[in-house]
Amino acid sequence: MTIQLMTAQANVPIEFLQFSGGERHIQLKQNLLDQLQKNTQIKASLNNSTDVMDYLLLENVLLEQGSRLSVEIPYFPYARQDRICTQGQAFSLDLMTKLLNSNTEKFAGQRQKIVVWDCHSQVTLELLRQNTRFQQVINIEPIQIIQQSEALMQILTADNTILVCPDAGATQRTQAIANGINSQRQNAIEMIHCEKNVILALEKLVQRQ
Repeated sequence: MTIQLMTAQANVPIEFLQFSGGERHIQLKQNLLDQLQKNTQIKASLNNSTDVMDYLLLENVLLEQGSRLSVEIPYFPYARQDRICTQGQAFSLDLMTKLLNSNTEKFAGQRQKIVVWDCHSQVTLELLRQNTRFQQVINIEPIQIIQQSEALMQILTADNTILVCPDAGATQRTQAIANGINSQRQNAIEMIHCEKNVILALEKLVQRQ
């Protein structure tokens, strides 16, 4: 399910409705409200704009109930749009983090932490700290995710495996993965560094190694 609420009994998928005019709607049943703990956890896979609105509606309900929220958003929307590249573009990531602050004014102090996975760049963490009122902002690093997969670790510790760094922006992240697995290898993993030139006006991507 896209959005799940963690209660004392189980992980509960939340159902949302849509009115004929396209507006989203939520109505939590009383028995579910009775299960809510003071500290409430949400796991939200936000795959589109509808999911974002659904999350904000659910958050509003829970904050109205007095819950203190811990939120996990594995893929943070617009994390890759972390800057304005050319005139006429929006700063999408900045706007997304500000949307998450929509319920803050009335419910100060009720947001405990937000956890994201492999947030693409430090800009996401900086904007979450700057634009929201979560007391903790946590990023699960790529190596932490990889280490949970036995299959991936087998590949990355094999003698013939090479890490390819696709562009300069990924150098630090790729090196962190290498550092995390080198202790489990006989020899340090080989890395290939690539560069890319993005010509936005012509919508062409020219790569060179």
